Order: sequence, then structure tokens, then C-alpha cells
Amino acid sequence: MSYTRRYSTSVHFSGSVSYPASQNGGSVSYSGSVPVNVDINVETDPFDGSINRFNQSIDVLSGSVVAMKTAQCLAIQQTGEEVSAAMINGFFGTIKTELSQQIQALSSAMQASFGLLVQQAKAVTGKQDVMEGDYNRISSRYIRLFDDLDNECYKRIYALDEPSFSISEKVQKELLSESSSNTAALNLLGIEEVTSSKTLLFISSLNRKSLDVLQTMQDYITQESRMNVLLNSFLSNEEIDDKIPFYFPVIWTESDMLEDNNVSCESFIPDCVSREKNQIIAETTNGFCSGASHSEWKAIDGAGKEALHREFNALVESSFTDSSDETEQRIYKTMLSLWQNSNSLTLERST
Repeated sequence: MSYTRRYSTSVHFSGSVSYPASQNGGSVSYSGSVPVNVDINVETDPFDGSINRFNQSIDVLSGSVVAMKTAQCLAIQQTGEEVSAAMINGFFGTIKTELSQQIQALSSAMQASFGLLVQQAKAVTGKQDVMEGDYNRISSRYIRLFDDLDNECYKRIYALDEPSFSISEKVQKELLSESSSNTAALNLLGIEEVTSSKTLLFISSLNRKSLDVLQTMQDYITQESRMNVLLNSFLSNEEIDDKIPFYFPVIWTESDMLEDNNVSCESFIPDCVSREKNQIIAETTNGFCSGASHSEWKAIDGAGKEALHREFNALVESSFTDSSDETEQRIYKTMLSLWQNSNSLTLERST
């Protein structure tokens, strides 16, 4: 927008003028001030036009910058999504490949173990059939032997007490069996004689039954001694030169305490061991396992490792095979993976 500015000032002047001599000659001095007014007209239309054009250029540039920023943000977002998708797909692909390899390895191991189990089952079935045949043969022989012993014992007892058995049979036959046929005669004898006869018969029956009970009790009480004598007759008393070692499992654990720097050692022994032997075994085991200077960890040989592998697979399968829970199955697979990737060592006394 054009505008005008007025500036006012004054101009001071002074000086002297010499003139030549006409009569005397001389000089004249002068001084004063002259007011000066200056009007300045400023034309701003071209500048305003350039400003407007500059503003339009700035607006276009701002629009371009905004569009470029939007396009750049979209490109960055798209690139990030593509990178994330590639990383996720690669990660899951790697996990899938690893799981497939582990499943294949576990499937091979399971098939091998299953084949071994089938062979062992056949061997166990064969041994069971053989043992059942042996048991039936031995049991039939001993049953026949015991039957013969019972018959022989009955004959000997009958021979020793034959008069008593004869009297008993005669009494049972004549007094007890014929009493029902002689009811008419008993009615004629009277109430007292019938009562006395019944009393005598009742007392005789009680006496006989008491003797049978006592005999049965005697047979039952002396049965164990007779069996011991009979079994001792079949056994042979043999002596051995050396002691036969007896093995049972002992679990020894060593753990670091969180409160201090101490180490806790514990021994777990089966309940079948007495308390005195339990203390001795615990001290011996602790001395053997905790003595690092006298013991050394060594790798287990092939036969021992194979036996441990079979027992571990049997225990794990018996605990997790029937479970359909996803967590239990994951624990089952993790245990198998850890066992297959572990190195089994045994502690041996160094010389």
C-alpha cells in the first residue's frame, strides 16, 4: 500500500562578500536560514504484489510438504507392516520347522521305543506262560502231595483211635438213628426216662462236639509247625563263603541356601530300612557324595545309560500317556527333550 512522508527542516547559511574599491572598498557579511519542506511518496504496489506471490508460493510449498509428509508416513507405515509381517512369518516358520524336526525325532524315538516295548512284551508274555506252566505243574504236584499226606494222616489217626471211632459209629447208628423209630416205646417209658435219655444224648453230643472242636484247634495250632517241618524237609541248608551285597536306591541332594552361603545336603532312604541303619547309610552317602577331593563325576557307560533311558521312558509314559491335558502334554514333551539333550554322569570314588 503506497504512502507519503513529509519531512521539514531549515538550512542555515552564512558568508561574506568582498567588493572592489570604488572609493574605499570593503566586504559585506550575511547569514540566515531557509526553511525546507520535503514530501516523499513511497510506491509499495510492486512490493505488495511480490509479497502476495511469495505467500502463494509458500502455500503451494506448504501443501507440497504436507503431501510429502503424508506420503512418507504412509510409506513408513507400509514398510513397517511389511517388515513386521516378514519377521513374524520368518519367526513362526523357524518355530514350525524346529517343532517339525523335534516331532520327527520324537516320533522316531517313540517308534523305536515302541518296537522295543513290543519285543519286551513278547518276551514277558513268553516268560509268563512258562512261569504259569511251571507254577501249575509244581502246584499240582504239591496239591497231590498234601492230599496224600491228609489221607495218610486220616488213616493213621483212625488206626490209633479205631475203638473210639467204632463206638461213635455204633452210638450214632443205634442210639441216634433208631430214636426216631422208637418214639412209641419212649412214650411208654415215661416222662422221666425220656428226659434222662435226651439229657444223656445231649451231653454225649456236646462231649463229642467239644472233642471235635479241640481236635480242630489242635490241628490248626500245630499246622504251622507241621508246615515248617515239611518245608524244611524240602529245603537244603547250604553255606556261602562271601556275603551277597544287597542294593536299594538312595537319593542324595545338594542345594545352595538363599539366606547365606551355606550348602544343604539331604539323603532320602526307603522306609524299609531301620532307623539305626538309616543314620549309618545317610552319613556314608553324604561322605561319599560331598567329598569332592575323593570323588569324581564320570560319564555313564552304554549299558547303564540304555537302562536309565528305558526306566525313564517307562516312568514318564506311565505318568503322562493317559492324560489329555495340553499342559501335561507340553510338560511331557519338555521332559523328553531335556532328557534327550542331557549328559548323564555317575559319581565314582577316585583312588
